[in-house]
Amino acid sequence: MNGMADFDVAQILRAVYRRKQLVGAVFLVVSLLGGYLAAILPNIYRSTALILVTPQKLPYALFTPTVTVNMTERLRSIIQEILSRTQLERIVQEFELYADKAQTMEDRVAQLRNLVKIETRNNNVFQLSFDAENPEKARRVTGRLASLFIAQNLEVREQQAISVKTFINDETERLRKELEEQETVVNQYKGAHR
Repeated sequence: MNGMADFDVAQILRAVYRRKQLVGAVFLVVSLLGGYLAAILPNIYRSTALILVTPQKLPYALFTPTVTVNMTERLRSIIQEILSRTQLERIVQEFELYADKAQTMEDRVAQLRNLVKIETRNNNVFQLSFDAENPEKARRVTGRLASLFIAQNLEVREQQAISVKTFINDETERLRKELEEQETVVNQYKGAHR
């Protein structure tokens, strides 16, 4: 017969019953260790924001973009701007993060940077999260980081809109001059061939 078929649940229970003191001791040690770790380790709260970035929709039939920036590249540059030292230093000061520990500002900024997690889900969706010992502080810092991202994204979009407007105005002016030149040529032709 197969060795696995002979090995049934009753045999397992008998073996555990024979070694009940060893099983009880292991269970007790693991339970005490788990209780000790639960009591001594601080509570860590994670606040998460899911941000969707919708790409600009331009009428490509009327306007061919002169600079094409991939959405992922744009997100990467905005994330780098948000996680810059100056932005994170403002957040550390605003929320008085890690003030209880005697650290330099550089250490506090580095600690904040390590606790901020950014995960890209799709091309235009990413998850921003922050861990803290206080749930309210975790929520507020995550909200502040998300609002910084939104403001930075709006600034980038505004710059793109200004460049598109400038391009369209320049093209309009160029076409207007071209049209005036053509009208001048047509008027000269009409004047010469009446």
